Amino acid sequence: MSTEPINNKDKQQDGLPNVSRGVGGAGRVSGLLTSGSTKDAKGTLFRLLKNLGKFKWLFMAALILTLSASVIQILIPRNIGRIINIFTQLLTSNIALDWEVLGKIGLTLVILYVFNFLSNYISSILMVRVSQSVIKSLRNQMQVKLNALTLKYFDSSSAGDMVSLLSNDLDNVANTLQSGLTSSLSAIVLLVGVVIMMLIINPILAFLSMVVIPVSYYMVKYLIKKAKPIFQKNASLTGVFNGKIEEAYMGEDIVKHYNIGEDLKTELSSLNEELYDSEWKSSLVSFVTRPAGDLILNSNYVLLAIWGGRYVINGTLSLGGFQAFLQYTQMLRGPFNQVLGIFNTIMSALASAERVFEFLDAEEIAELGNNSMDADSVIGEIEFKNVDFGYTENLLFEKVNLKVAPGEQVAIVGRTGAGKTTLVNLLMRFYEISGGKIYIDGKDSKSYSTEELRKAYSMVLQDTWLFSGSIRDNIAYGADIKAEEDLSNVDFERIKEAARLARADSFIECLPEGYDTVLTEGASNLSQGEIQLLTIARAMIKKAPIIILDEATSSVDTRTELLIQQGLRELAANSTSFIIAHRLSTIQDADRIIVMDSGTIVEVGTHEELLNKNGYYAEMYIAGQG
Repeated sequence: MSTEPINNKDKQQDGLPNVSRGVGGAGRVSGLLTSGSTKDAKGTLFRLLKNLGKFKWLFMAALILTLSASVIQILIPRNIGRIINIFTQLLTSNIALDWEVLGKIGLTLVILYVFNFLSNYISSILMVRVSQSVIKSLRNQMQVKLNALTLKYFDSSSAGDMVSLLSNDLDNVANTLQSGLTSSLSAIVLLVGVVIMMLIINPILAFLSMVVIPVSYYMVKYLIKKAKPIFQKNASLTGVFNGKIEEAYMGEDIVKHYNIGEDLKTELSSLNEELYDSEWKSSLVSFVTRPAGDLILNSNYVLLAIWGGRYVINGTLSLGGFQAFLQYTQMLRGPFNQVLGIFNTIMSALASAERVFEFLDAEEIAELGNNSMDADSVIGEIEFKNVDFGYTENLLFEKVNLKVAPGEQVAIVGRTGAGKTTLVNLLMRFYEISGGKIYIDGKDSKSYSTEELRKAYSMVLQDTWLFSGSIRDNIAYGADIKAEEDLSNVDFERIKEAARLARADSFIECLPEGYDTVLTEGASNLSQGEIQLLTIARAMIKKAPIIILDEATSSVDTRTELLIQQGLRELAANSTSFIIAHRLSTIQDADRIIVMDSGTIVEVGTHEELLNKNGYYAEMYIAGQG
């Protein structure tokens, strides 16, 4: 039970610098992305295509069918031109109609149309399967990533941005995979095929028709350059706006209580105005491309009609060939209109894909060890040895030393921002220390993977959270279960016992559905105190060798708190426990009380010893009694 108080009083540090205070010592700042930053569109596209690797055969089949449909589409006008030539010869040369040739051409056209339909239909089905499989894969990757991210990432991310990332951005990517890739490929094939057919019919007219290609290319390139930052800003603003809406909804009571509805309305209106301004600019850039393209193509079409008409008159070009050429000219318009038509979707999807990949590339928890943890064999000896830590370059903890004996109940007190929550967060490796070591039963905590390490801990936060589902499932969520099991495998008697220890059984059994009562989002159908009791029950069912209680009873009345403490004593009889509390009356029976200030342990002792010292703790206690 030895302790080595630290002496770093020369250190100038007060709370968490540059981070707004949040519940449980964690800060929150808005914004996940910085708009206007340089992005790699080509790299994002190639990375997106790499995700198609698992589904390459389906994707290749879809591409082949798309190519087939495009080739068939190219062959159709040529055959229609042959039919026109047959009737032209019938009228001008006064020869008999060759029904056999006409029938063969007609049958060929029917077959081409049928195959074109089937190719497009099957290709569309395959691309839907491929795109949804890719999105499913990305969702799974993001789910794994969520569990691997450091707490620091969530401290600097807004909930609205995360929701937008997991819904809107993935939907944008899915839409592009379903239609954008095949449409773009089809447009390229049609473009090449149509140009070849036009060259075969008449090279001079083909050259005149292709004048529009470089003009359109530079126009599209210019518009992409102008529009890309706007689409990136749209994606970022959407996330910020969603975050503000969620904050307003979740904090509705606070908004009404402090009469800040008008201020919030002004802020949301300003954001909405920004989003509107960004949206209409991006829409303007997107939609102006089509009429601009039509103007260029229509002007070219008139020129071709006049020039081609001369060739028909002087006999250089047949009427059927000219008709086919004009149809190819219209088909040449198709690829450009396709590209310009899906321009908005492609640019928006690439911006969304960039956000998804930035998320997947975010810094993860550093897994420095791979030892497994047998929670049943953990005795609960904890030691901080020369630990340094800071949320920024400025250290909050410097050379912290503390040793806690197995089964000891340690209370941690101090003013807000003193580092109480940070101390226990370092135990759980929510943040990585900058220097020193933290030992559990004499072994470096970094020798375990975070998943294994946390098997030894059970934690109840002041910031309560319950999931949508039954009360039974919410309590069972804390139990250790095997990989092949689910919450239904947790013994109901264990759930009831945990609820009894947390003193939650009385109110649960009074509910119409008891333990099967389904909680709404955010558990709004329960009081804050009842929610707190359920989170305590969720921790109690685990029966971990080390228990952390961070203001765990702050939302319950005094009588219930005393009853909960009885349950905790029963649970922690053979466990090491850390209790963070502001109400000093609740921790007077602790084996030791650690008093912190600005990341420094200033006093250590029992309640009586600290009062006799007449120091920082005594001052806090007297102030609380007053």
